[in-house]
Amino acid sequence: MDKGCIQLYYGNGKGKTTAAMGQVVRCVGHGFHVLVYQFLKEPTSGEVSVIRSLPGVEYIPNEDPIPFLFNLSPEQQEVYKQRFQKTFDEVRRKFFTGAYDLVVLDEAIDAYNLEIVPKEQIIEIMEKKPAGTELVITGHDYGMDICALTDRADYVTRFVKEKHPFDLGQSCRKGIEE
Repeated sequence: MDKGCIQLYYGNGKGKTTAAMGQVVRCVGHGFHVLVYQFLKEPTSGEVSVIRSLPGVEYIPNEDPIPFLFNLSPEQQEVYKQRFQKTFDEVRRKFFTGAYDLVVLDEAIDAYNLEIVPKEQIIEIMEKKPAGTELVITGHDYGMDICALTDRADYVTRFVKEKHPFDLGQSCRKGIEE
Protein backbone atom coordinates (compact mmCIF):
# COMPACT_ATOMS: atom_id res chain seq x y z
CA MET A 1 0.00 0.00 0.00
CA ASP A 2 1.43 3.40 -0.94
CA LYS A 3 0.13 5.46 1.95
CA GLY A 4 -1.61 3.88 4.87
CA CYS A 5 -4.21 5.90 6.74
CA ILE A 6 -5.78 5.60 10.17
CA GLN A 7 -9.47 4.70 10.34
CA LEU A 8 -11.33 5.21 13.60
CA TYR A 9 -14.77 3.61 14.13
CA TYR A 10 -16.26 4.53 17.48
CA GLY A 11 -19.50 5.06 19.38
CA ASN A 12 -22.31 3.14 21.02
CA GLY A 13 -23.93 1.94 17.80
CA LYS A 14 -23.75 -1.55 16.32
CA GLY A 15 -21.44 -2.23 13.39
CA LYS A 16 -17.92 -1.13 14.34
CA THR A 17 -16.39 -4.59 14.32
CA THR A 18 -18.48 -5.53 11.31
CA ALA A 19 -17.07 -2.56 9.38
CA ALA A 20 -13.52 -3.43 10.43
CA MET A 21 -13.94 -7.06 9.35
CA GLY A 22 -15.35 -5.87 6.03
CA GLN A 23 -12.14 -3.89 5.55
CA VAL A 24 -10.16 -7.07 6.27
CA VAL A 25 -12.08 -8.95 3.58
CA ARG A 26 -11.57 -6.14 1.06
CA CYS A 27 -7.82 -6.03 1.72
CA VAL A 28 -7.43 -9.81 1.53
CA GLY A 29 -9.30 -9.70 -1.79
CA HIS A 30 -6.41 -7.60 -3.12
CA GLY A 31 -3.76 -9.95 -1.73
CA PHE A 32 -2.80 -7.74 1.23
CA HIS A 33 -1.34 -9.00 4.50
CA VAL A 34 -3.47 -8.35 7.57
CA LEU A 35 -2.99 -8.47 11.35
CA VAL A 36 -6.06 -8.57 13.62
CA TYR A 37 -6.20 -8.24 17.38
CA GLN A 38 -9.46 -7.92 19.34
CA PHE A 39 -9.04 -6.39 22.79
CA LEU A 40 -11.48 -7.61 25.46
CA LYS A 41 -12.91 -10.32 23.20
CA GLU A 42 -12.62 -14.05 23.29
CA PRO A 43 -11.83 -15.71 19.95
CA THR A 44 -15.31 -17.29 19.82
CA SER A 45 -17.14 -14.49 18.01
CA GLY A 46 -18.62 -15.54 14.66
CA GLU A 47 -16.24 -13.52 12.50
CA VAL A 48 -13.10 -15.08 13.97
CA SER A 49 -13.25 -18.51 12.30
CA VAL A 50 -13.81 -16.91 8.90
CA ILE A 51 -11.15 -14.21 9.34
CA ARG A 52 -8.60 -16.78 10.53
CA SER A 53 -9.25 -18.95 7.47
CA LEU A 54 -8.47 -16.16 5.01
CA PRO A 55 -5.08 -16.26 3.30
CA GLY A 56 -2.76 -13.52 4.47
CA VAL A 57 -4.56 -12.89 7.79
CA GLU A 58 -2.82 -13.31 11.11
CA TYR A 59 -5.22 -13.30 14.05
CA ILE A 60 -3.79 -12.95 17.56
CA PRO A 61 -6.18 -14.41 20.17
CA ASN A 62 -6.55 -13.52 23.83
CA GLU A 63 -5.91 -16.19 26.42
CA ASP A 64 -8.62 -17.54 28.70
CA PRO A 65 -12.19 -16.32 29.16
CA ILE A 66 -12.52 -12.55 29.52
CA PRO A 67 -14.91 -11.23 32.17
CA PHE A 68 -16.31 -7.70 32.30
CA LEU A 69 -13.41 -5.96 34.01
CA PHE A 70 -15.62 -3.53 35.90
CA ASN A 71 -17.04 -6.55 37.82
CA LEU A 72 -13.59 -7.47 39.15
CA SER A 73 -11.65 -6.36 42.18
CA PRO A 74 -8.65 -4.08 41.57
CA GLU A 75 -6.33 -7.04 42.15
CA GLN A 76 -8.19 -9.19 39.61
CA GLN A 77 -8.22 -6.31 37.11
CA GLU A 78 -4.45 -6.04 37.45
CA VAL A 79 -4.02 -9.73 36.55
CA TYR A 80 -6.04 -9.20 33.35
CA LYS A 81 -4.20 -5.99 32.50
CA GLN A 82 -0.92 -7.90 32.70
CA ARG A 83 -2.28 -10.58 30.35
CA PHE A 84 -3.52 -7.97 27.87
CA GLN A 85 -0.21 -6.12 28.06
CA LYS A 86 1.72 -9.30 27.26
CA THR A 87 -0.42 -9.92 24.17
CA PHE A 88 -0.41 -6.26 23.15
CA ASP A 89 3.40 -6.22 23.36
CA GLU A 90 3.39 -8.99 20.74
CA VAL A 91 0.90 -7.06 18.60
CA ARG A 92 3.01 -3.89 18.83
CA ARG A 93 6.18 -5.77 17.91
CA LYS A 94 4.53 -7.19 14.81
CA PHE A 95 2.87 -3.85 13.94
CA PHE A 96 6.12 -1.89 13.96
CA THR A 97 7.81 -4.33 11.55
CA GLY A 98 5.77 -2.78 8.75
CA ALA A 99 5.06 -6.27 7.38
CA TYR A 100 1.28 -5.76 7.29
CA ASP A 101 -0.80 -3.76 4.84
CA LEU A 102 -3.70 -3.57 7.29
CA VAL A 103 -3.76 -3.83 11.08
CA VAL A 104 -7.08 -3.98 12.93
CA LEU A 105 -7.16 -3.19 16.65
CA ASP A 106 -10.75 -4.01 17.51
CA GLU A 107 -11.99 -2.53 20.80
CA ALA A 108 -8.70 -0.65 21.24
CA ILE A 109 -10.66 2.47 22.21
CA ASP A 110 -12.15 0.50 25.11
CA ALA A 111 -8.66 -0.63 26.14
CA TYR A 112 -7.53 2.99 25.89
CA ASN A 113 -10.45 4.34 27.91
CA LEU A 114 -10.32 1.62 30.58
CA GLU A 115 -6.51 1.89 30.72
CA ILE A 116 -6.16 -1.82 30.04
CA VAL A 117 -2.93 -0.86 28.31
CA PRO A 118 -1.21 2.50 28.73
CA LYS A 119 -2.90 5.22 26.68
CA GLU A 120 0.53 6.28 25.45
CA GLN A 121 0.93 2.94 23.65
CA ILE A 122 -2.24 3.47 21.59
CA ILE A 123 -1.12 7.03 20.76
CA GLU A 124 2.35 5.73 19.85
CA ILE A 125 0.87 3.23 17.40
CA MET A 126 -1.07 6.03 15.73
CA GLU A 127 1.87 8.44 15.62
CA LYS A 128 4.59 5.96 14.58
CA LYS A 129 2.54 3.84 12.21
CA PRO A 130 4.60 2.41 9.34
CA ALA A 131 3.94 4.53 6.23
CA GLY A 132 2.44 1.73 4.14
CA THR A 133 0.19 0.28 6.86
CA GLU A 134 -3.53 1.04 7.09
CA LEU A 135 -4.67 1.05 10.71
CA VAL A 136 -8.26 0.44 11.83
CA ILE A 137 -9.15 1.15 15.46
CA THR A 138 -12.62 0.48 16.88
CA GLY A 139 -14.43 0.81 20.18
CA HIS A 140 -16.96 2.52 22.38
CA ASP A 141 -16.37 6.07 23.56
CA TYR A 142 -18.21 5.93 26.93
CA GLY A 143 -18.61 9.71 26.80
CA MET A 144 -14.85 10.17 27.05
CA ASP A 145 -12.87 12.93 25.40
CA ILE A 146 -11.86 11.07 22.28
CA CYS A 147 -10.08 14.00 20.63
CA ALA A 148 -6.63 12.52 21.31
CA LEU A 149 -7.61 9.71 18.94
CA THR A 150 -9.83 11.50 16.42
CA ASP A 151 -7.24 14.25 15.90
CA ARG A 152 -4.70 11.62 14.80
CA ALA A 153 -7.06 9.69 12.50
CA ASP A 154 -7.61 10.22 8.77
CA TYR A 155 -11.09 8.66 8.74
CA VAL A 156 -13.43 9.09 11.70
CA THR A 157 -16.82 7.38 11.72
CA ARG A 158 -19.08 7.64 14.73
CA PHE A 159 -21.65 4.87 15.20
CA VAL A 160 -24.68 6.18 17.07
CA LYS A 161 -27.29 3.88 18.55
CA GLU A 162 -30.84 5.07 18.21
CA LYS A 163 -32.52 1.79 19.17
CA HIS A 164 -31.22 -1.65 20.11
CA PRO A 165 -32.93 -4.82 21.46
CA PHE A 166 -30.33 -4.91 24.25
CA ASP A 167 -32.09 -1.87 25.77
CA LEU A 168 -35.17 -4.07 26.25
CA GLY A 169 -33.22 -6.83 27.96
CA GLN A 170 -32.42 -9.02 24.95
CA SER A 171 -29.00 -10.62 25.22
CA CYS A 172 -26.45 -10.87 22.42
CA ARG A 173 -27.60 -13.07 19.56
CA LYS A 174 -25.26 -15.58 17.95
CA GLY A 175 -24.44 -14.53 14.42
CA ILE A 176 -25.69 -10.96 14.95
CA GLU A 177 -23.89 -9.42 17.93
CA GLU A 178 -21.44 -12.25 18.57
